[in-house]
Amino acid sequence: MSGYEIAISGLHAAQQALEIIGNHIANAATPGYHRQEIVLRPADEAYTNGQMVGQGVDYQGIRRMIDQILDDEILRQQSNLSELDRRLQTLKSLESAYGELATTGLSTTIDTFFSAFDNLAKYADDVNLQSAVIAAAETLCNEFRSLGNVTDDMKSTMFTEAQSTIERINYLAGQIAAMNQQVYTQKMAGYDPGNTMDQRDALVIELSKLTGIQTTLRETGMLDITASDISLVVGAVSTAIEAGMVNESGRYLLGLRPQGTETYDTEISGGVLGGIFTLHNTVLAGISEKLDTLAQNMISQVNKLHVQGVGLAGNFTELTGWTMSETAVANMEPPVQTGTIHINVIDPSGRARRYSVNVTSASTLQSVADDIAAIPGLQDNTGVNSGRLQIVANSGYSYNFLAGALGSPTVTVPDPLTGAGLGLEQSPPLIEVNGIYTGTSDETYTCTVATEPPGETNAIGTGTMTLKLRNSAGMLIKTINIGQGYTPGTLDGPQTESTIVLENGIHIVLKANPPSPGYFNDGDSFTIEAIAESDASGFLAAVGINTFFSGSGATSIELNDYVALDGRNIAVSKGMSLSDNYNAVAIGRLGDTAISELGGQTIKEYYRQLSVDMGNQISVTQMQYDNVDGILQSLHKQQDDVSGVDINDQASLMMLYERMFQAMARYMNTVSNVLETVTTILR
Repeated sequence: MSGYEIAISGLHAAQQALEIIGNHIANAATPGYHRQEIVLRPADEAYTNGQMVGQGVDYQGIRRMIDQILDDEILRQQSNLSELDRRLQTLKSLESAYGELATTGLSTTIDTFFSAFDNLAKYADDVNLQSAVIAAAETLCNEFRSLGNVTDDMKSTMFTEAQSTIERINYLAGQIAAMNQQVYTQKMAGYDPGNTMDQRDALVIELSKLTGIQTTLRETGMLDITASDISLVVGAVSTAIEAGMVNESGRYLLGLRPQGTETYDTEISGGVLGGIFTLHNTVLAGISEKLDTLAQNMISQVNKLHVQGVGLAGNFTELTGWTMSETAVANMEPPVQTGTIHINVIDPSGRARRYSVNVTSASTLQSVADDIAAIPGLQDNTGVNSGRLQIVANSGYSYNFLAGALGSPTVTVPDPLTGAGLGLEQSPPLIEVNGIYTGTSDETYTCTVATEPPGETNAIGTGTMTLKLRNSAGMLIKTINIGQGYTPGTLDGPQTESTIVLENGIHIVLKANPPSPGYFNDGDSFTIEAIAESDASGFLAAVGINTFFSGSGATSIELNDYVALDGRNIAVSKGMSLSDNYNAVAIGRLGDTAISELGGQTIKEYYRQLSVDMGNQISVTQMQYDNVDGILQSLHKQQDDVSGVDINDQASLMMLYERMFQAMARYMNTVSNVLETVTTILR
């Protein structure tokens, strides 16, 4: 009967081979399909008629043609490509959005803003130029807010997209776990699960596009999957994941965790989800942070100068800050440091006196307000009202926060100066202090009168008399002639010939005091206090007193209503005469001033660098995408060589096994005829 057994084994093998070939041809265009090969071996020999004779062919099963290392690398590169593609889409959209928000762009808007101040500095009383500054400032604020909102909206979109992506990941993980069970059941029943494994692999490929995964194939055919240290699929069981927001040092980051657990992972890589996490937590967060840093420095640097200036509306009688959510100085934004606030109070006679208020880390809004309210001329109505600091001058008084020197000496010795006697015609001279202090630190200058011979009393412009100028260290800076040859100033008219230049932009004029020509005694002295900054603490800017901008970042920056409603409140002057334009000049120059908080860059340079960095990110990401895409195409070609279906090869094999089947059928017919003949003979 061995002839029949040989024929049946051959027919069975040919039939199995033809079924496999048919399956190949049907799936030749199916993505992820792996070619299969029939496994045959010669059947064991049997002892027949005194010799060992072969017994046909044994069908051993089906071998799935797969290079697991190659397929794992394809999954990894597919995850990388999907992540880069997601990042690239958003970066290009962001670049496009930044360009579409205005025809000029933020860089040009910044230039326009500072140019408007430069123009105002030339004609400070020009209403049209005041309006131009206000318009440029409002455009600048709108541009900042628009850019900030675009970035924030994209971050919100990232969170929504993350949730929908995770929903799909959870679905795929559940499907893969179910197919793991099918593969196991088929394998234990002795069936070949090749097609089921291909179906499962298609789900795994889709999963790899959504998130970075690592796979482990068990001997049972089950596939375990790990994603971001989370066991997503273990055998026939899947673990659902969820997204949430995590507060890390004041920054809200996107996080991932298994459902029902507490700890979020904020560093996710691979696939669309990895791209979303990178965009939300790194790229967009970085752009938002830089944009906020730029806006914060624009606000703080302009406000720092504006607080210390005065507009054409003149000295203040009442100023109100903004509502403070934090009243402790240590918690205020922008940060307030230990320092001194200098407030100049002008009495009804026009004389200015300077008062100091110290701010420490232990100070509060209320404590500083109380100290300001203790200043003569401000005590009646100054205080905190509904969380806002209000500084209100008493009737007839006004105040400002100008740095530099007051319009008259701070101290005289003797106080008051005695002149040549008690008569009006014997009065001391009028001492007028002018100029814009250019020093970088506070300084006190002492001017002492010296006559020759000593002990004399002389009218200014007569005799031998000098002023000896010393700084706070007692160092003699210069000796100035105020005797014969000096032209005293007058109450009216230009004072050019009478101007005495001291140091760092400070100068004085000694004027006759009619009916007196102005007498000095040997040894008379007067002191001039020059302040570099009237608020070294930054408190006034932090609470919104005489500020140009309000807000704390790109999405909240606004032009202060106090300025927007009246261009005369733009603080163009920084000298006590209120007739200069130095503050407008200083603000105009800010655009080209290196700022330490911006890494030594100017405001203009910092934004341009932000734009360049964004362009570089797009270029680098595009380059990475192209490289990974090239690698993936090469890997797919290698996979096709190992696992793909070649129709021509399959046609050749089909002809081979078709002929084999036909030949085995004829062989069986021949064996049957032979046996029938033998049986007939034996009868």
